[in-house]
Amino acid sequence: MSVNWMELSGLYEKYVKWVSSNPSALGDVETAAKWLSYFVAGKINKSSAVSELVYSLSNLLVFYNDRIIERAKGSVPCGDTGPVARRVKIILTTLEYCEVFIELSAQKLWGSRGRWFVIVVVQTVKCIGRLILTLFCRNNIVKNPPIPALNRSALEQPAKDNASFQTEGPTVVLKRSGRVMRKVEGAPPIVARNWKPLKHEPGVQIVQYEGRFIRTAELMYIVKPLVHLACIRRFGMQSWKSYLVPMAIDVASLRIYYKNREDLSKEQKAELSRRCVAMLLYLLRSPFYDQYSKEKIAGLLTRIGNNVPLTGTITGLLRSYIPHWQETYFYMWSS
Repeated sequence: MSVNWMELSGLYEKYVKWVSSNPSALGDVETAAKWLSYFVAGKINKSSAVSELVYSLSNLLVFYNDRIIERAKGSVPCGDTGPVARRVKIILTTLEYCEVFIELSAQKLWGSRGRWFVIVVVQTVKCIGRLILTLFCRNNIVKNPPIPALNRSALEQPAKDNASFQTEGPTVVLKRSGRVMRKVEGAPPIVARNWKPLKHEPGVQIVQYEGRFIRTAELMYIVKPLVHLACIRRFGMQSWKSYLVPMAIDVASLRIYYKNREDLSKEQKAELSRRCVAMLLYLLRSPFYDQYSKEKIAGLLTRIGNNVPLTGTITGLLRSYIPHWQETYFYMWSS
């Protein structure tokens, strides 16, 4: 038994060494594994669960490999305020990648009641985790997923030979005034200065000490999934109340953010833009999809397939898959 364990330990060490040394080649393998999930769909029996399993495992593989590369490069994920925030982000990211597979598995094993029980548990855990990050760890806007994919190409770029001639050195924000100041060790020589107002570098964490509006808007976004589930329990999935209430919460949260957009960092603005784009998913959610979008999307795909050469097969596949995707993925709480 000890010999087998030593062999496995040796293989793992070789794997860690290979991952740390070959991030580019590793990316090709990860992409192939992710595309495999799309080809599996519809090809074998119970393909939905199998496809989601492959997709979840591919995402977890990328996530784990990113952590190996981080340790090898000595990089620290941006925005972490301590070990508690780090652990919470890992749990939330893992749930984000496995959420659909867990739900489909619950549906297969325990039926509709088991599925909804698992949905409530998962969304409650995600809500609690996001509240911890927002209220106690000072993560003003929680990304989706909380730990994004690692920018491996940036880690591979060699550092500049003379860092003292960088025009934008490390900066800090004064707590009361919010003024941006360059640290002493980050000040370039006079000949290299541009005398423009300072801005925070992309990799520097910004902590909003007086940004109550951020907490208000973020709390609205965090509790939205649970509010939506409560509306479904009260009014049903096809009710317009279950559709409009979470939409109103989304719009109100985004409106608060955009009224104070100048106070957000570059990364926070990027997450805000992602949430705005995610609002388009409401076009594919019931009951709007069933009453308005379904026929228009099918008609558009039919016209494209009939008038654009070599697109008939693709549009036909899309028409057959969209109802399945709409039923499986386009929930209010998934974004």
